[in-house]
Amino acid sequence: MVATKKILVIILIAVLASSVAAGASSLFRGTPSRVEEQDINTQLNRVVDFCIAKLPAGIPECDSQLRELVDNACRANNNDLDACKNDKVRQYYGARSIE
Repeated sequence: MVATKKILVIILIAVLASSVAAGASSLFRGTPSRVEEQDINTQLNRVVDFCIAKLPAGIPECDSQLRELVDNACRANNNDLDACKNDKVRQYYGARSIE
């Protein structure tokens, strides 16, 4: 069960990282299309929500990678994504530091 969850997180993070890379490359070509931005936003929301659902215990992958992934995605998309504005990442790390 735990191994399955870790695999799911790794897959979600890999998909998100590839989306961030695609978004960053489209910045060099011009503005990302609305469809690309929505796809990145949806995937990023899934990862953040997955990590939030694991509170208060959290999981190592979220502890070590969530903030960096969200920061990179936000930079690549001009901070226009939900996770850049909704404060969930700060809430996740705030809850994890309480333990």
